[in-house]
Amino acid sequence: MPQKKPLILIVDDNPENIRVLGAALKSTEYNLTVAMNGQSAINTIDKDVPSLILLDVMMPDMTGFQVCEKLKSNPKTKDIEIIFVTAAVNVDDELKGLALGAVDYIHKPISIPIVQAKVLLHLERIKNKHELKLKNEALAEVDRLRNDIERMMRHDLKTPLLVIMGYSELMSEYDISNEEKLSYSKAIYAAGNKILYMVDNSLNLYKMEMGTYEYIPESVEFNDLIEDVIKDLKSFAASKQLKIEIESTENKNFEAAAERHLSYSLFANLLRNAIEASSDDGALTIKMHHENDQSVIAITNSGCVPESIRATFFEKYATSGKKNGNGLGTYSAKLMAETQRGTIDMETNDHQTCITVRLPRYLTSTDTITKSIETL
Repeated sequence: MPQKKPLILIVDDNPENIRVLGAALKSTEYNLTVAMNGQSAINTIDKDVPSLILLDVMMPDMTGFQVCEKLKSNPKTKDIEIIFVTAAVNVDDELKGLALGAVDYIHKPISIPIVQAKVLLHLERIKNKHELKLKNEALAEVDRLRNDIERMMRHDLKTPLLVIMGYSELMSEYDISNEEKLSYSKAIYAAGNKILYMVDNSLNLYKMEMGTYEYIPESVEFNDLIEDVIKDLKSFAASKQLKIEIESTENKNFEAAAERHLSYSLFANLLRNAIEASSDDGALTIKMHHENDQSVIAITNSGCVPESIRATFFEKYATSGKKNGNGLGTYSAKLMAETQRGTIDMETNDHQTCITVRLPRYLTSTDTITKSIETL
């Protein structure tokens, strides 16, 4: 896309001065606009903000100083660069103009080479300042994304950490059989592997947000995956005396085209939130079924989403007084669902909330080719 030409506004009550300045700046490099007095200049700027203003000092009704003062006091126009054009050589007047925010002076009689040189110089400076601002904004965005990723990681790491802490406590404080110790040790080892995976792939959250994540799906068996998540969250659910039920319309394994580790993080996130939001002694239901070419997993818990955040439920930082909440859990879930070419929706009422994830049911031919190349 071609860059927009800089717009230069010439403000002068003398048509001859306008003609000379216009002739000096007549070029394919700039767009020019003209105002014959201060109020007309302000009205023109309201419609189209210029990059640079050549502003006559001595004008009837409103002087150039007054125009400059008005523009600099307005947040929308305070950053417009102003060059005063004047016949006066009074040092005090020049200092006054600079103090008001002007960047330079052009003296009358007007010298065309001086006008051209000063306009070129200041437009180049404006361009460099704008580019520097964009770079600083980009750096600030990268830093913000890094902080967001760290928050999301801390959020997602809670599930495997709860497993390690829970089973470690059982092994250290209770008299258990060797068979139970072996089972708990395996669970702790598996949770440690999940943490290692999450740490190693923390950059992937940034890549997902930027749309550069290299997604390589496979056929994932979700019965086992959901059971795995429930097992890891068992102690958390037990602390609320919560019953978790799985319902599936499929007689055989329930599969979807996805990434297993990404799906684990997605559903560990959703189920942990659902358990936390559920009332004690309640029930949490997970239903799985197919709709045409989609695999659908719906999680329903007792409890409603506050009305204040329903419209922004999956947006970043959407939270409503939740203790230690940062509003990133549902956002990261949405990110992981959409990265896997799926969707995520929420429905809530006064009694319950249902989160529904839809993922592709089948691998495409492109997915299969990509997976084959990856394993070579």
